[in-house]
Amino acid sequence: MFSLLLVLLVSGFAAQDASLPMSPRPLKASHIAELQVPAFGSMGNIQCDESMATYYHLWADKYERTVLLRLSQSGDQSTNYKLPDEFADSTYFWDFSVTPGGDVAALVLDHKFHPIVFSFNSEGQVSSHSRLEAPDQMEAERITVFPNGTLLLYGRYLREAPAAVAGKDYVALYHPSGKLLKKLDRLAEKTKIDLPSPGNIPDGGATVGRDGNIYLLASNRVLVVSSSGKIQREIKFTKPAPEFSADGVQYSEGWLAISLVKRVQPDKPEIKSQYLVVNAQDGSPLGLYEPTEETGNSNLCFSRHDGFLFSKYEHGRVKFITAPLR
Repeated sequence: MFSLLLVLLVSGFAAQDASLPMSPRPLKASHIAELQVPAFGSMGNIQCDESMATYYHLWADKYERTVLLRLSQSGDQSTNYKLPDEFADSTYFWDFSVTPGGDVAALVLDHKFHPIVFSFNSEGQVSSHSRLEAPDQMEAERITVFPNGTLLLYGRYLREAPAAVAGKDYVALYHPSGKLLKKLDRLAEKTKIDLPSPGNIPDGGATVGRDGNIYLLASNRVLVVSSSGKIQREIKFTKPAPEFSADGVQYSEGWLAISLVKRVQPDKPEIKSQYLVVNAQDGSPLGLYEPTEETGNSNLCFSRHDGFLFSKYEHGRVKFITAPLR
């Protein structure tokens, strides 16, 4: 009886300790690879697949052009993703999504700002495209694609929309054919992002898990959403300090890495980053990490086994830096 009581007490103290603030552990490089490709410009979010290949929206002659690039972790293999000529000049790039297996889809708008989704094969060629059954007076913002091909579209109704929905968030599921499956009003309310305080960076982000779920990041929680639109669970977390914003989430084999950032000074572009790693099932914290001068501050990918992948631009070359969890 005494032994059982002792075990329960120890377990209780361990649970309390897990909820206490953690000191960030500095990340140290274990491998640095200099890419044998010339420097290139990209805009927007950089995405990864489970092999730690990186995907970029390239800066072409104009931002609106849809040109995506995949680079392997070693940098010695690359793939370009472009639209056919008949669509290249008549559409505007808006967002793209990458599944853990490396399936790529791009969200573009036509001249009437209606959303169209293009899917690509592994060679970078368009395999299909669909015009989404989206409502008028709704501006599409982001798209995330489930491994089974179902699309999750995020947007916002314009002020010119009917009064009942004007200014509200729009979240809906679509079949790969573009057919509307269901609107997710409850999810839209739970992921609603308020305008950030002056100098702060907006909260929010999304990633796709090999488990077939999408992980949606809000200010202090991650919503786990199935391809049917059901909220499977909520993973709550605590920021290191109130001024941090949760601006990204990455998934790897049942673990999540939540990117936490804050401005060093409210009116300066320099930011400070930390990464909270938690169990994707129960939200238990596994570690808090921070980049160092050695790694740089540009986090690209997260792997449960390899750690974080950073990039640096030095002497006209791009370097990939791997920093394991410790």
